[in-house]
Amino acid sequence: MNTTNILKIDCYTHYASPKLMAYIREVTGKSAPFQALFDKIPILTCELEEHVCQRLLHMDKAGVICQVLIPLPWLEACNEIWADPKKATKACRIANEDMAKFCAANPGRFLGVALLPTTNEEALIQEYRHAIDCLDLVGSVVFVGPDGVPPDDKRFESLYRESNARGTPIWLHPSRPQSTPDYTYYSDRGSMHAIWNSLGWIYDTSVAMVHIALSGVLQRYPEIKIVCHHGGGMIPFFIERFNVQRSNFDASQEGSKMLDLQKFYCDTATFGYQPKNIQQCMEFFESGRVLYGTDSPMDMSAPCMFMKTTAESIDHLKLNKADHIAICYGNALQMLGVHSNPVRKLLSLQELHDSSQNHRTLVTSVAKTMPFHPYARL
Repeated sequence: MNTTNILKIDCYTHYASPKLMAYIREVTGKSAPFQALFDKIPILTCELEEHVCQRLLHMDKAGVICQVLIPLPWLEACNEIWADPKKATKACRIANEDMAKFCAANPGRFLGVALLPTTNEEALIQEYRHAIDCLDLVGSVVFVGPDGVPPDDKRFESLYRESNARGTPIWLHPSRPQSTPDYTYYSDRGSMHAIWNSLGWIYDTSVAMVHIALSGVLQRYPEIKIVCHHGGGMIPFFIERFNVQRSNFDASQEGSKMLDLQKFYCDTATFGYQPKNIQQCMEFFESGRVLYGTDSPMDMSAPCMFMKTTAESIDHLKLNKADHIAICYGNALQMLGVHSNPVRKLLSLQELHDSSQNHRTLVTSVAKTMPFHPYARL
């Protein structure tokens, strides 16, 4: 079975709110973090109608019926706003309302994830409730890294409890800045050779997963859904080393908590043709936990490369039909639960289990039966 012929839900993509970045500039007098990078990717901010149409066109060519949008930038990179609960809450409200408006204009094609003020627990949980109850966002994101709030900090307890009870996933996103040096000796230079991002973010995700698991979060909240970026970081590949070294240096943790690492969800955003990485994820995580996810549109040097190489990687695995469909959209529908209803309305119009049907035919069929066109914004 070819991935091109299966419609897909991309569970890890990005949207950068122009209104949030304008607010950051208004408050700080400076450009938002990563502003120069974001300006190079018009389909990330979608300020113009043509950018929305271009993004939808890329999705349609890759057979992606829906993208889950993780908000950028994170407030922890802007301490002047993050450290002030009022400013942080206002920034998140601006970002979340803009996200909700964008998704509502394209029902079923985009699902939004909420940005939360992690300054204190009260602000965090109030904005979470507003985002889910009033804005119809599908979950929240927690940014993890050396300068962020540790994910096992008590201020996240309410978020974990309510996300577990209400079935709203939590996406983890690494956030190590370039200013964090690779060596103390080079502290005046920060990180060099893009190590902060290429390797540091993989490490940050892994550290967060361990802190969450070994603090007992998944045991207190067994139905919680936490999505890890970049194939679950280092965890699927170095778990045996971690177990050995933990027994050598710190055998105090309960073994059952280590098994909770297999309960995380992970995406397939391996940044290139990496079928063995995806295979390792499928073998490590529990059944149904691997989600099609590409990190689009952050492949600015070669637009659509992430969607192309991800599909090629999955095809290389020679999966049976059921597993192929599960990764492409089945696992995502199950994880999102009722929050996937807008996407289900599109999928339900098609005979998706007919493997001989080309995705372009499917999208055309949808267009004939709904007020929807794959190359235009609703």
